[in-house]
Amino acid sequence: MAHHPGGACDPGTSGDPAGRETRSQCRTYRTNSIVLTPDFTRRDLQNVTTPKALAHGRELAAQVEDLDWDEYSLWGCIPGEGISVGDLMIHYTGRPLTGECPCPDARAAELCAHMAALGWTYLGDDAELTDRLAAMPHGELVVLAVDLADRSAWARQVIWSRLAR
Repeated sequence: MAHHPGGACDPGTSGDPAGRETRSQCRTYRTNSIVLTPDFTRRDLQNVTTPKALAHGRELAAQVEDLDWDEYSLWGCIPGEGISVGDLMIHYTGRPLTGECPCPDARAAELCAHMAALGWTYLGDDAELTDRLAAMPHGELVVLAVDLADRSAWARQVIWSRLAR
C-alpha cells in the first residue's frame, strides 16, 4: 500500500443522495501556508490512457470515494470495484502522469480505467462546469477571471488574448 497523509477533504452535505464527498467539498492541502492543489488537466489525463479506459473511467467516477491529495499524488477508493484507499493513486508531479492500482490493467503503459476515474472525479465534468459558469452572475464571473489571472501568468495571457479579438 502506498503512503499518503490524510485530511484534505472536509465532510459535509453535497446534495449527493449517497452522501459521498464531491469535488466541491474538498479543500486544498496546506503546507507552510502554501496552498497546494493537484496540477494536471483533462489533456494530461487523455495523453496517458486509452479512449476505452477514459470512457470507462467516466462511468466509474461517480463511485470514487475518499478523494484526497498531497503535493505529489491524488488518491481515493472505489469500494464497488474492491479498491481501497492507498491502492489507487495518480502521481502528478511529473509528466506524463503515472499511477498505482491493484487491477491487472494497471500494469500497462497507460493509466487504467480506475486511475482515469480518480482523475475525472478530481477534474469534474466539463458539461457541468460549463453549465455552472453560464449560471454565474456576470460580476462573479469577472471576479473569477481576475483571480485566475492573478494566480497564473498563462491564464492572464489567455484572457488578454481573448480580449484583444
